[in-house]
Amino acid sequence: MRSKIIVTVAVLASFALIGCESMGSNTKKGIGIGGVLGAVAGGVVGHQTGHGVEGALIGGAVGAGAGGLIGSGMDDQSNPETPSTESASHQLTILKVVDMSREGTPDDVIIDQIQKTGSVFVMDEQTVQYLKDNKVSEKVIGYMLSTKR
Repeated sequence: MRSKIIVTVAVLASFALIGCESMGSNTKKGIGIGGVLGAVAGGVVGHQTGHGVEGALIGGAVGAGAGGLIGSGMDDQSNPETPSTESASHQLTILKVVDMSREGTPDDVIIDQIQKTGSVFVMDEQTVQYLKDNKVSEKVIGYMLSTKR
């Protein structure tokens, strides 16, 4: 029984560590802190019942999971779907949109690039007319107008 618990906890811990490269810093901290605190608490409770090692392993796994979830929530709150500094520095310009249209880039691809880069366009009537004169589609122009915050 004891070996089954140890193997199960080891497998669960391995799954928890998959994808660490994409985890935010709070998620990583949460996993570490939660794992340590859970292992200590589980070890103390397990020692009281005669199962100190198993208690520490289970407590560590549960603590790491809970800490990871809390940290992930904190990462999400600190990074609400706003463009990253990398994508913000690569925002599309009106001239780039015109170039893409002239090159025959499909409307959906242009709109996708606007979304991915978090580009925002503040346009007046003259700019809209410039886009129309340069064969930018109404669909793309409409989307560009919708990015104004």
